[in-house]
Order: sequence, then structure tokens, then C-alpha cells
Amino acid sequence: MKKAAGAFCALLRGIFFAGFSVQIVLGSVWMCANFIEVQQFGQPEGFLYPWLVSVLGGAPQVLYLLQLCLAGYAGFELLKPVLPDGRAWRVWYMLAFLTVPVAMQCHLALLPCSFVGSLLLLELACFRNAVYGKGEGGFRALAGAGFCWAALVLLLPEYGWLGLPLPAFTFLVQIPHLWRDLRRLAYGILLFAALSGIVAVCGTLTNKTEDAHGTFWFSMAHRMSWPTIWQDSDYWPQELLERIPWEKIWETAYLPDNMERILKPAVEDAVGKEKAPEYYRTMADIAYHLRRPRIVRQIGWDILIYAAPLAVLQEQFKGIGYDSCSGKNYEIMGREHPVLTKYYFNYGCWWFVTAAMCTALFLISAAVSGEARLQRKTLLSGAGCLVSCGVILIYYVMRGAGIADYKLTLAVSALWTVGTLCCMGGGCERDAG
Repeated sequence: MKKAAGAFCALLRGIFFAGFSVQIVLGSVWMCANFIEVQQFGQPEGFLYPWLVSVLGGAPQVLYLLQLCLAGYAGFELLKPVLPDGRAWRVWYMLAFLTVPVAMQCHLALLPCSFVGSLLLLELACFRNAVYGKGEGGFRALAGAGFCWAALVLLLPEYGWLGLPLPAFTFLVQIPHLWRDLRRLAYGILLFAALSGIVAVCGTLTNKTEDAHGTFWFSMAHRMSWPTIWQDSDYWPQELLERIPWEKIWETAYLPDNMERILKPAVEDAVGKEKAPEYYRTMADIAYHLRRPRIVRQIGWDILIYAAPLAVLQEQFKGIGYDSCSGKNYEIMGREHPVLTKYYFNYGCWWFVTAAMCTALFLISAAVSGEARLQRKTLLSGAGCLVSCGVILIYYVMRGAGIADYKLTLAVSALWTVGTLCCMGGGCERDAG
């Protein structure tokens, strides 16, 4: 039984190699064809990235190279324990990691999503190194996770807390080692405090002036009310209906972005900014009680789009599911080379599902053959990864309906590829520190 399971693992490794090799060829051709193009996504958000675009606006290819290099480095750090010897094999692994269609689109776009995804993966690599590492190696991992956190806030302000779990976990797992060296412990506390101060300052430079309470309840209203806001308005408080023109409510139901662009200003003009959160909450409560099953289904779709986009995008393109940014993203991606993009994207979706099924079979066979050995440290690093990904998914899923954008959770979707490549490499038995 063990021999048969071992032989099946070897067969699956061959399938992984063939499948990723085709993806590498298609992804490399798409990258070369689009390297001189600019995907028209509009003005990027944040503080640091718009500045980079303005400095290098005449040469976007420089940013593309920086994004590809940082993504390759993040993949290398994350996969280091399973990478085989030999430069050619390591290059192959990095190309397999980089050429996933949704990732390649981000790496060749003037948006902060590529840098954000790479920095989150580097945070995860630092946390993993801290779990396995000791002494100087663990302290370096703590410093690396902290600096990635600060850079994330400069890119997108919400990562002041979305990017916090992994640096915090890194600090916690290092406390037993730091406690034996009080000087190093003091350095660790000072480093964490200094980086927290930097993050706070960065947040004041980049954050919006809206209060958190109002933003939260507007997000809940957006999440629960769209796209049935026109029907739900029959149950709204009379005071609100008398003050908001009916055409604004009607227009809001057409596009999810109109919740922010049309409805929010209308509500704030009608009742004032201070009372607006109260009415957002009422909208959310009414919609949830009227259409709970539909809202739950929509939330489920958004979770899939953010966590595993290639598994569901083709279904979405057939009209299954509901509104998201996926169609717009695909249209922008294929604007210059539609036929190449179609084959590349279709293959990427098929290969993602196939690789996921083969990975599940590999893990079962590896457990039977004794090839896979689950360690406590592996469980700890996996738990930290799940918590961090869960926080990011909850934030983006609950910020509104119909606006799911897979580019925002690049790091989460990239972990599926990391898992498959880890299986192909034979596991994580080497010391990661």
C-alpha cells in the first residue's frame, strides 16, 4: 500500500510539472506581449504608490520590473524550504509562482495590489521563519515582518490593522527565545513600538477623514442592501424617504459604486453626517431580515472570488453568481491581446481546479505512504496564515456587495499555488530559519 501511494505521489508530481510548464509558457508570452502596454485601471489609491507612478509615469515598465522582482523574491522566501538544488529548477518554481493569470495581471498593472500581495507573503515567510528559527534568525524575522507592515500602510491605509496579525504573531512566538536574552527582548519591544508609531503616522498621512463608526455602518448597508435597495426602500423610515429623491434610490440600484457615489451623499445631505450611521444601520437591518438567504449566497460568492478566483470566474462569465469586478478586470486584461488572454485565462482556470484536486489527492497519498509528516510548528505557522487570511477576507467581503475584486486579495489566492508547489517539492521538512 505504501509503495503504491508513493508511486502515485510521483505520478502527481509529473502532472504538476506538466501543468505548470504550460502555464509558464502562456504566462511568459502574455507578459512579453503586454509589457509595453498599460492596463487602464484608473488612478491608484494610497500614499506611496501614486507618488511612484508620478515619478516613473513615463516608464511604467520600471514599476513592472520592480513588482515582478518583489513578487519573485516573496515566492522564493516562502518556498525556500522546498526548493530543490539547481538554479534551473529554482527559476522554474519562481516562474510557476509568477505566471498565475490573476497574479500576472497584477504584476503588470499600475496598482498597489502587486506590492501589497508580495509584502503580505513576505510577512508570512517571516512568521514561518520565526516559528522555525531561533536567536538571531528569529529576531531578523521579527524585524522583517515589522518593516513589511509599515510598507503596507504606506501603500494602503487599511493595512494598519489588516497587516498587523502576522507581525504580532511573529513577536509572540519569539517571546520565549527573547526572554532568555533580556537585551534582545528590549530591542524587540522597542522595534515593535517604533514600527507601531511609524504605522500610526503613515495612517494619518493616508487615511480618510471619515469616522470608523460611520464607515462601518455604511459598509453594512452596502453589503446587505445592494442590489435590492429600490425594493427595500418601501420599508425605510418615512423621514428618510421624504428627504431623499426617489430617482437617487433608483439610480443606486443600477451599479454597486452608486452606493458610495449617489446614495451616501444623499443620506448625509438629508439627515447630516452625525445621524447618517443610524440610518445606514436601519437599511442594513431591514435588508437582512427581508432577504437573508440571498445575502448569505452573495457573501459566499464574494468569499470564493476573493479567496480562489480562478475556481469561479468562468462560472461568473456564464452568468452564474452576481455582480463583481471580475468582468471589468478580464476586459481590461484582454484589451490589447484578446485571443491570447482568452487562452491564457481559460487554461489558468482549468489548471487551478485540476491542480487543487491533484493536491488533495497528493496529500492523502503522502499521508498513506508516510511521506508527509505533520509537525507542531507546521500547524502553528498554518494557523497564523489562516487567521491573517481570514481577517483580510472578512474585511473585503463585508465592505460592500457587487464590488468583489480579486486583485485586492492577491496574497490569499497565491497561497493555493504555494501549497501545490510545496507538494511538488516534497513538503516542508527543512529548517526554514
